[in-house]
Amino acid sequence: MYTNVWYVAGRSDTLTEEPVKVTMLGADLVLFRDADGQARCISNVCPHRGSNLAAGTLYKDGTLACPFHGWRFNGDGDCTLVPSRRDHEVQVVAPRARIDAYATVEKYGLIWVCLGDEPDAASPIFDIPEWGNDAWRFTYNEEIWDADYHTSKFTNLDYVHLPVVHGILFQGNENPIQAPEHHVTATEHGYQSVMQINAKPSEGVWSTLRDEGTKVESIMKFFVPGFTLRGQVEIGGIGSGMFNIFYEFTTPIDEYRCVMRHYFLRNYKMEADFDAEHTRRNLQNVHQDKRLAESQRPRGAPTGPNPHGIYTHDEDKIMLTYWGLMERMRNKGWQIDRDRLVELERKPYVRIIPSPVRKANPDGWTLPAMPRVPAGQATEWPVSELSFVDIDSIEPTRPKNYGECEPVKPHDPLSNATLEWEAAALERIQKAPEFVQPMIIENAEKAAKENGSNFVTVALLEELQAKQQGRR
Repeated sequence: MYTNVWYVAGRSDTLTEEPVKVTMLGADLVLFRDADGQARCISNVCPHRGSNLAAGTLYKDGTLACPFHGWRFNGDGDCTLVPSRRDHEVQVVAPRARIDAYATVEKYGLIWVCLGDEPDAASPIFDIPEWGNDAWRFTYNEEIWDADYHTSKFTNLDYVHLPVVHGILFQGNENPIQAPEHHVTATEHGYQSVMQINAKPSEGVWSTLRDEGTKVESIMKFFVPGFTLRGQVEIGGIGSGMFNIFYEFTTPIDEYRCVMRHYFLRNYKMEADFDAEHTRRNLQNVHQDKRLAESQRPRGAPTGPNPHGIYTHDEDKIMLTYWGLMERMRNKGWQIDRDRLVELERKPYVRIIPSPVRKANPDGWTLPAMPRVPAGQATEWPVSELSFVDIDSIEPTRPKNYGECEPVKPHDPLSNATLEWEAAALERIQKAPEFVQPMIIENAEKAAKENGSNFVTVALLEELQAKQQGRR
């Protein structure tokens, strides 16, 4: 895990009059608003007895009082009052009473916290040009994934998984599983990949968006701040001006779990009653990725790419670009030293993410800082020494139609779902034998559309089952 990164700690509208505890990078933190209404983030561990500050009292002056002895701390981490000896300055009563505080800003409806001691050196928060623009419709989703943030990100960082996981074939290719030519451009703060494909017309309520044979452009961008993936598809075809866009913000809770937050945007079908269908369609893909991430092994965030791993041209080109960004941060001394941390945790001390104040004044802290890999220390295999076969330069070794008789099919039949589904109806589908699920889905959605509905319910499934059994 990496310090000196701007992470999304939560939504602005959820931080009101009470402090909120959050866990990021394995550290407990507390968010609260000061007297001016500004969001603040400090360590949640009181330096006196280690109490949970988020369970304390937030006063009108913007100080947060520890629930054990009432010691008050402001948004800069300074202790402003020791109530039992209010007749003395705090630095007389408890000279080392201070807490690590972190740079915090609110942008795009989110609370961003730079967890580290060099916020000015961190990659800057990127622009979201659609925010606040009435030409765009937003929906939001947030959930915890039982997988580390690298693995969770990797489920979305290549093109080959699109047909295999989501059933999005590359139409026009001789091999619809092979990713079309795409160019990955890396920058200091992220990268971009652009791809154009001949898209299959959508089905159901999406069928009017584009014609058969229409070429669609897809642009994928990754930003280090928020470990954010931005996907943009000109869903109506190149030149249509109709875009489906998502932002995926990934915040590591620890080395085993992360919070995935999504903004889903569109500038077509702007009616409010289409929000549920737009969100459902996007979450359909998100949840297929989630199931994949949570099933992968080993569990736990890798500290770098596997030097013995298999890296292929289409599946791993983007992932290795990602690891190159992580390598840069490690070389700056920003990566938490997991091995050292595990060793130190044998002693009963809380380890704190180092803050700018700690860097400026490193002595006299009650709680020690998390260890980090020293700048320039080679602890992981360099990405430059990992390679894959340049397959495009090699003549084919099998006939082009090899394997066509048994084409790759998406494992999840719900990849083909196009309408909104009642949760209980989905549960019924998933209990059915896998080989009949696609047929049930097709028949249910056809019946829903014939009834003039965009929603498949349990009642509709029962009606279809009764008809099939000849009871009606």
